[in-house]
Amino acid sequence: MMAAVKLKKTPEYTDSIPYFLLISRLLLFVFFQALIAIIVHSWQASEHYWLLTATLTNIVSIALLFILFRRDGNKYLKIFSFNKGSQKKDIIIFAGLAVLAGPIVFIPGYFLSIMIWGDPDVPTDMMFGPIEKWLVYILLIAFPVTIVFAELATYFGYIMSKLQKQMKAKWLAVALPVVFLSIQHCTLPFIPDINFIVYRALVFLPFAILIGVSIYYRPSLFIYFAILHGIMDFGTAVMFLLEIK
Repeated sequence: MMAAVKLKKTPEYTDSIPYFLLISRLLLFVFFQALIAIIVHSWQASEHYWLLTATLTNIVSIALLFILFRRDGNKYLKIFSFNKGSQKKDIIIFAGLAVLAGPIVFIPGYFLSIMIWGDPDVPTDMMFGPIEKWLVYILLIAFPVTIVFAELATYFGYIMSKLQKQMKAKWLAVALPVVFLSIQHCTLPFIPDINFIVYRALVFLPFAILIGVSIYYRPSLFIYFAILHGIMDFGTAVMFLLEIK
């Protein structure tokens, strides 16, 4: 089995690190958006640069994971390896989950937007706006590539493995990464509108549950979900091309 890498015993002072990482990305999104708002002299304008804030956050997350895995005596990149012994079965299982993921990803967003605004296009209109052409082309590659190595690795490659060792209630070791993977989106971008915040916090919860539960019961699926995540976010980045005039 891989992905749920057997982490070696670490000093007591690292026990709080998984809990810090749970909120780290949510806070980093706000931090980098605030920096961008200073540069562009507008918080409202900074909201359209959320692919950049996510990419910068991904870079920090990757750096933290390198440090933490190395401190524990483990290799960070090892969690992105395929389990050759179960690869054929993994592919079959993942194919079924990938088909299931389609409606789980898109249907909640549609119904939530209808419930909150009565219009499925409102959140898209709030999030997507024109940014510099050269930046879009950079982010078209940088965003999905960095997300592959940062997001699921943080929540399920590191945090979940650590919490499984620390918590008696094993379901919490799954539930906490799942919940924070979902709610981190409420600050990506951070738009001070309660309806939007609630929408972003909940819209990916079903997908987060699917990922978390799948990896918990079959850790070797981690690499497949990481790649799928990158492909999906490449599609998200492409949407910004439509804003280029």
